[in-house]
Amino acid sequence: MRRLAAVAVAVAALAVGFSTSASIGTGTVACAMSSFSVSFDPARRVVVTSGDNKVLASASFTARSLGSECKRVAEPKGYADGGLGPEIRKTISFRCAANAPIRIHVNPITDEAGKIVGSNLSVGIGAPRLRVIASAVLKNRGDPYASRVYRARSYCKLGAKS
Repeated sequence: MRRLAAVAVAVAALAVGFSTSASIGTGTVACAMSSFSVSFDPARRVVVTSGDNKVLASASFTARSLGSECKRVAEPKGYADGGLGPEIRKTISFRCAANAPIRIHVNPITDEAGKIVGSNLSVGIGAPRLRVIASAVLKNRGDPYASRVYRARSYCKLGAKS
């Protein structure tokens, strides 16, 4: 009986974790598109949208969500982010065009005590190792130097319109 209860709890936890419309903890999706836009506000949130303005993913200081336009997949086994440019700490929007279908990964950021203090959202290509082409960090609400976004200049252009 105890085993059955444990299985029921595990299935419920998976169902909650794999929901794409509600806030999630950590998750990754594979999308069919290779171009996307990023809107970043360091005081509030980051939103990734498709060319037809459908929300693919978003993150705030307290919540992360993955849109239903993309398919849920396993988390990356590793990350390659060596091509990202300098941090950008202001409100900004930019468009990116990858050379392959994109993947989006979101996860919470925790402090030493395990309390959630922010979110990370990364967009990249490839599996099982994700080559990151845009990444946003939202943490320590109120600290003007904590939240930032990065972009790979070879894929993402500032001022480009959707």
